[in-house]
Amino acid sequence: MRATITSYHRRRLAYRIILYIILGIGGFIMIYPFLWMIINSFRSNFNLMTAPLTIFDPEASLENYVMAFGRLKLGRAFLNSVIVSAVITVFVLFTSSISGFLFAKFRFKGKEALFMYVLGTLMAPIYVILIPLFRLVNAMGLLDTLAAIFVPFLIHAFGIFLMRQFIAGIPDSLIDAARIDGASDFGIYVRLILPLTMPALSVLGILIFLWSWDELLWPLVVVHSDASKTIPVWLTVFTQAEAKLPGPSLAASTVVIIPVLIVYFFFQRNFIKGMTMTGLKY
Repeated sequence: MRATITSYHRRRLAYRIILYIILGIGGFIMIYPFLWMIINSFRSNFNLMTAPLTIFDPEASLENYVMAFGRLKLGRAFLNSVIVSAVITVFVLFTSSISGFLFAKFRFKGKEALFMYVLGTLMAPIYVILIPLFRLVNAMGLLDTLAAIFVPFLIHAFGIFLMRQFIAGIPDSLIDAARIDGASDFGIYVRLILPLTMPALSVLGILIFLWSWDELLWPLVVVHSDASKTIPVWLTVFTQAEAKLPGPSLAASTVVIIPVLIVYFFFQRNFIKGMTMTGLKY
């Protein structure tokens, strides 16, 4: 009996070792491009072109970052991306949560038809609505401004769908008890719905922030001046115009991923919890 148990533990240990090796190799393959980018962002353009990749470069410096934020004006594009992503994320969280509350817990005529219409918009790719959105923004006089980037996306169909599905799982008895205590509908939304949906809001917030931070096509269409360019647009234009300057491009690319890592670091617990709860419910 003891020999059988020992053999079982050995097989289990061998299985875990093999699993860790496979995961380690996969993780290294995924993280290697980022390590390559970060290491080379501190090397001069000459060394990038002539010298092989080394982890410790004696001539490493912050020259590429100084050039990117100085002469190449990366700081302005970085600030624009922060503003656009923050505005879109905050508004989408508000509009999605309150719309999800209405669709999940209220009865009104045409609710199901309206919700199906919202879901139908998810099937339309951005290329289909690009021209109508452009004409709308142009009619509003917002072209070549930051508002032109975020105004069309303050309401997100996926966010409404996600929050509606999540809020539908909240017991009606809690809402009825709050109404008996004299709470208004908006008070129920603020004091009851928002705290209970925090995991789902964390998931939605991270996804929307990542999408708005990386969005390239729409900003490329509606903004033209350097004062309104976001980081993806700035990187695209710069890499095409200054192909002989890979150092500043790598430095700028490194800066781009910093906010994403910061957001995920602070919200990873709620993100994982929300993903787990969403997977269990649906």
